[in-house]
Amino acid sequence: MIVTVESKARPCPGVERAVTLAEDVLGRVTILYSAGQLIHNRREVERLQSMGLRLVTLETLTDLPRKQELDDAHFLIRAHGESEEVLQKIRECGLRTVDATCPIVRHSQDLVDQHVREGWRIIIAGNKDHPEVTGLLARSKGCGVIIANREEATNLDFEDRSLLLAQTTIDPDFFSEVRRILSGKLSGLKIADTTCRFLCNRQVDMKAFGQQQDVIILVGGNNSANCRLLLNTALEVNKRSFKVEEPGEVNKQWFKATDRVGISGGASTPHWQLEEMRSYLNNHQMEENPKGLKNRKGGKFLWWMRKN
Repeated sequence: MIVTVESKARPCPGVERAVTLAEDVLGRVTILYSAGQLIHNRREVERLQSMGLRLVTLETLTDLPRKQELDDAHFLIRAHGESEEVLQKIRECGLRTVDATCPIVRHSQDLVDQHVREGWRIIIAGNKDHPEVTGLLARSKGCGVIIANREEATNLDFEDRSLLLAQTTIDPDFFSEVRRILSGKLSGLKIADTTCRFLCNRQVDMKAFGQQQDVIILVGGNNSANCRLLLNTALEVNKRSFKVEEPGEVNKQWFKATDRVGISGGASTPHWQLEEMRSYLNNHQMEENPKGLKNRKGGKFLWWMRKN
């Protein structure tokens, strides 16, 4: 089996910036808090927790020690941004903030703030439970709505003077469909395509890479929207595409001895996880075969079976 890591697989600039900021602050301060996962990659967040990052919720923010006990504590605003409610809690606790909000998400936040001040309604195409989307909805101050599927777009009854924008990691095809539906219903609709260009380019890369491989292993967080999008993209050109969070989730039955196996990752997947998967696929079966049994077809990656 030939195992290849996609050369263009890398975290997006927003994720790289957030992780770099976290590492830098953790090297300088005693306490660093974050409201939930900094990025949607559990294992990378766990690595940062091992360095001292502390995850809190909106409810537990009020239980933090008082200001005099937090002289060296900081709060890291995660890549997806935070709602004004969370930011207000942070200010009440007297915490100094480090803003790791993705610049593209920040642009969406500024658009919402501006248009709410000017009396526009806000329509967000995205996942109702995604922190970026819930944060944008909170900024709409009761003048916003989330569209998560085609039916909701079709049934929407909203004012003409509305701004439509997208969750940055939403499927661009879904956003295009919502835009088409609403454009036919609302004559005064204003549209801001806030889908992430990096992720759009990664979809193109994934299709090209997937066509060159027999099997695709996509490494990424289970709660990552961009990973789900890239997996669906890979499946369009390669039905033997699978998503895993860590090597232990790999199934031997996915492979044949002669396969070309491609490893890729989502926009929140660090390079070390891709190399870890490469090493696992190249060596794991040798470790499970202590007698050195050889596959009849030969090759570096040995798959073997016991007779019943």
